Amino acid sequence: MKKRKSSGNFIGIGLLCLLFLCVAVFSIFFVCCSKPSSDSSEETIPPETFSETDGISDNTAAQTESSVPPSEEVSTEQKEARNLTGLKLSILGDSISTFDGYIPTDYNIFYPNYGDISTVEKTWWFQVLSSTGMELNANASSSNTDVSGDSSDTTGSAPGCSFKRINDLTPGDDGPAPDILIVFMGVNDFLRSVELGNFTTPEAQQEGVITNFCDAYELMLQKLAATYPKTQIYFCTLLETNAGDVDDNPGAFPSTNENGNTIADFNAEIATIASAYNYPVIDVHNCGITYDNLSDYTIDGTHPNAEGAHLIAEYITKSLLY
Repeated sequence: MKKRKSSGNFIGIGLLCLLFLCVAVFSIFFVCCSKPSSDSSEETIPPETFSETDGISDNTAAQTESSVPPSEEVSTEQKEARNLTGLKLSILGDSISTFDGYIPTDYNIFYPNYGDISTVEKTWWFQVLSSTGMELNANASSSNTDVSGDSSDTTGSAPGCSFKRINDLTPGDDGPAPDILIVFMGVNDFLRSVELGNFTTPEAQQEGVITNFCDAYELMLQKLAATYPKTQIYFCTLLETNAGDVDDNPGAFPSTNENGNTIADFNAEIATIASAYNYPVIDVHNCGITYDNLSDYTIDGTHPNAEGAHLIAEYITKSLLY
């Protein structure tokens, strides 16, 4: 009897131990199952704190910057060109703009007699016509002529300020006025050491023998404005030259005339006078022909060769189109 009682006690103790073991196993299982959920919650980063968010913000800023480049970086190819097709162009100039058969018969010819501009297609102005689709109205360019001089002169050597030259900007006596006019002269005034003068404010100029460049240029402008009020008139600065240096160092830059003036001095007055009357200036001086490369782009330090004429044409064309 005692043995059975001892055996029953052992069984009861065993069942109790088994119960505790089951509880322990269940607790461990519960802890293990619930712990990953807690760890996952701690390691998960809310979307708004992603490190990539900074990258997205930076990329957006970069795209904004690149999509709005500075205005000075916008090339002419990105601008819309003006349509000049069919417009009539006239030129008032000196030897640089001449060509035999395309100027009045009493005018002085330079091209094609000198240099390699052997055909009219190589002149700067014909290239402008070809590039823009304009038509030649009249070319009143005469070699060896100044802006200054006797405004009453009626010969082919009359100065730019004369009615002779201004009236010849139309074909014939009753020809149409030009739609566009390019004025490109003044280098002979520099080379002949014509007094430069000093333009300050617009002033009515009188006819006669004008010996001051600024006065002559203003008179020429006033007469052009009165004669062709509906014409778009462009005034060009002068090319660099090494033919006017009269000091003891003729190879030095800049070239000076007998009055100590430079091409830059003349160009400054041209720009000032034109701007005072609200006319645009084409800075041909900046076309790529410089004092250092005159031997490459001119035949004598003043008159452009074919390559020089091409540089002038490209620059003027862009100025007109854009």
